[in-house]
Amino acid sequence: MKFDLQTYTVTGDGNMDFDVVCNERAEYSNGPHAHADDMLFVPLDGVFSVSSDGRARADVLASGSLWLVPGHSVHQVMASPGQRHLCYYLDMGRMLAAGHTDDGASLSDSRKWGVSSFLMDLLRLRGHLGRKSVGASGLRDKEVDQMILREVGRIVTSVPPALHGEPGAVVREVKLFIANHLDADLSCEALARQFRTSERTLARWFHSEQGQPIAQYVHQTRVAEARRLLASTTLTIVDIQGTTGFSTASHFAYAMRRAFGASPRRLREGDWIWQEFDTRQEFDTRQKFDMSGSSTTSGTRQGG
Repeated sequence: MKFDLQTYTVTGDGNMDFDVVCNERAEYSNGPHAHADDMLFVPLDGVFSVSSDGRARADVLASGSLWLVPGHSVHQVMASPGQRHLCYYLDMGRMLAAGHTDDGASLSDSRKWGVSSFLMDLLRLRGHLGRKSVGASGLRDKEVDQMILREVGRIVTSVPPALHGEPGAVVREVKLFIANHLDADLSCEALARQFRTSERTLARWFHSEQGQPIAQYVHQTRVAEARRLLASTTLTIVDIQGTTGFSTASHFAYAMRRAFGASPRRLREGDWIWQEFDTRQEFDTRQKFDMSGSSTTSGTRQGG
């Protein structure tokens, strides 16, 4: 069930007292403001431009990151259309007991961390719960929130926070965005616009961190996810084609044959002899790239 706003308070679990707001407003932004409590901001969908502590340059958040803002710290947020996020209001220092992050700094400055794979799974579950009191797993939303906060506490006290504007952190978020939006326009131009940086800068950062252009990485991710869906789900081949961002059946079939030596139908039926191809080499020989991550071949929705 879709919802714009959900809020409730959880108390009585030792140091785990918190309020939570689940926000799905299509358009979301606010000017400079502050809260009495610490705020943990967790993106579920969309890209967010965030700033705090009077910094001239905003930072970027997407699914795969979390942002901790101390109480009374002035901050502001601007979101891309179709955003969803969670906000937890709590005494983070009390919850962590030690009140210090992994790098020894106190919780007096706004900081950003990457999420663990376990936390990402919890956030996906939390996003599916919506207003349901109990999910298919039998877990209640409040129980999932408590699990989320415990894992956040582990991350904050054991993992160094990301540096402001650090290329590696931006690339990690871009990769998570790609994985969650394979049916979208994933051209370097579109991604740079989403992450509020220049196309040239994003292309340079991505190639430096990942060792390949963005378009090549997008293609590899699309065919790998298509193979997984063919092997492990009952989705139709047409649905898988659309879900993974291939605009035509002929190009989808061609890409899968080039990557895995068999058509989507044969991959689904399992009556083929397995061939493991180097998709990076295969893709390099078919397409020519410049450092902007764009390619000369069309067929997938832009960027693939």
